[in-house]
Amino acid sequence: MQSTLVVASLMICFLGLSSAQLPDYIQICHRNEPELSKCLKSSVHNLRPYLAKGIKELNVPPLEPLYIGELNILDGSGGLTVKAKKLNILGASNFEITKLRASTQNRRFDFELILPHLHGAGLYEINGNILALPIKGQGPFTGNFTNFVAYVRVQYDIKSINDLDYLHVKEFLLKVRTGKGNLKLENLFNGDKVLGDVINDTINQNFETFTNDLIAPIASALQAQFLVITTKILENFTYNELFPV
Repeated sequence: MQSTLVVASLMICFLGLSSAQLPDYIQICHRNEPELSKCLKSSVHNLRPYLAKGIKELNVPPLEPLYIGELNILDGSGGLTVKAKKLNILGASNFEITKLRASTQNRRFDFELILPHLHGAGLYEINGNILALPIKGQGPFTGNFTNFVAYVRVQYDIKSINDLDYLHVKEFLLKVRTGKGNLKLENLFNGDKVLGDVINDTINQNFETFTNDLIAPIASALQAQFLVITTKILENFTYNELFPV
């Protein structure tokens, strides 16, 4: 009886130490609970304000602003070359998870997110034709994007390191469906306001068509950033800490 109590006491102490290692902003979800998807959704939502500022102790970079840097958006094969530089995006941390399916059996998470509002700013270079209109220019640009939808699939496995199990991301895929918004390119045609307004109006009247061409490289940049964040969090905590039985 006494030995049983000793073992029980040691187990309680061990569990207490394990949970104490988890910071307050990490909400655990029991891997076998019936509403795992609901718990995981709440846990990710709880992280948003911390992701916005970054989490230094976990080496998680800030999402606000999300610095994408340089993108070769269109390579000229379709008659249009578009490059962006020094691109910053605000609003990525305000995502809302609308659907989530978690399967520990298949080791897979599927998310559907809505990005209510994104604001982007940077420098552009553009040369070619848009809807049969010739366009050329370089300078600053801004963009506002509302209700973009992202689909995320995370496939993971479990790796043992020093006899401890960790979640390891095998595959992280992110696709984005465009919503509504507007773009403004400054200094088109060397600052010709009349021609610049015509092009900006044309772009914004055909916003969805235009952004469908732009969204793939932006989605790739977002995918890379979210993968870094996910990996940094998972490598700092064991599987049993994040998803106890």
